[in-house]
Amino acid sequence: MWWTVCGQVVQLSLMAAIILSSQRSARRAQSRAQTERVRDEARRLRSALTISLPALRKLYEDNLGILSGGKLPLISGRNLINLLRTQLGRLTSLDPREIQAVMAASIAAERVETDMAIAGKKIGDVAFTISENNVARGILTLKLRAACSMLGAAEELLSPPGVLPDCETDRDEFSAYASAPEFTNAVQRHQPHREQVKLGELSF
Repeated sequence: MWWTVCGQVVQLSLMAAIILSSQRSARRAQSRAQTERVRDEARRLRSALTISLPALRKLYEDNLGILSGGKLPLISGRNLINLLRTQLGRLTSLDPREIQAVMAASIAAERVETDMAIAGKKIGDVAFTISENNVARGILTLKLRAACSMLGAAEELLSPPGVLPDCETDRDEFSAYASAPEFTNAVQRHQPHREQVKLGELSF
């Protein structure tokens, strides 16, 4: 009788151990699958952002050249910003420093679009003619440079190590946006030198 009871207890204990082990293995497999899904989502999002961010930065770099060297209208980046907005809801799959960098770049681009609308006259939905006012042009120049630097810094964090095109700015223009060491270091690497501008002395 005693041996029968002991045998049953041993069997129940073994069954319980097997069940618990199976549950732990299932949880680990589920956790690995969830982690892999998040990583896949992050990879896909990085791929999309490394296309949309450089396109917007290149447009603003072209606008800087137009602003300093001619009277052609500036091209709006609104369509590219709208494309970027469709990707912002997926940012939670990225690292915190990457999220901060992309959001800072997005905010800087919105500021550029607002300042272009204030400083100039809209041509359809794609361009602005900018007045000859030196102060307005100087402010817009700083905003464009700040946006270029933040877009470039976000690209650098999202992309494999490499050399990105230069786009200089005054760091004071964007220091309020990003204080994380990783983001600040990326901006400094992307900014070859610092230029101080007095708006009253600008001439174009």
